[in-house]
Amino acid sequence: MILIPPDRLSPEVLEALIEEFVTRHGTNLADASAKVSHVRAQLKTGQVVIVYDEKSDSTNIVAKDAKEEPAPPVVPASSSRGQKRVVAEDGERRIVYDEPAPPDITEY
Repeated sequence: MILIPPDRLSPEVLEALIEEFVTRHGTNLADASAKVSHVRAQLKTGQVVIVYDEKSDSTNIVAKDAKEEPAPPVVPASSSRGQKRVVAEDGERRIVYDEPAPPDITEY
């Protein structure tokens, strides 16, 4: 991850990044002005930082002492008959899900 100082971004880009951050989980932009001010103050005091993750090609605002989470352990194959465990890798993240068994054509 690459640390990006807020003063290296144009005011417009910084504002857009903060607005996207505070509205990411459903906050209405009309109600977001207080949150935007709060995040801007946290950036100025260094409580939060802007980071760029080259693996996911994304930028985020995180607590200054945040650490990258290690990938979750691989889950062993399901013992259920007809199901298989599928692990999809996205960078270091692993997404595990059960793929349903194909339909048994003899049951028709």
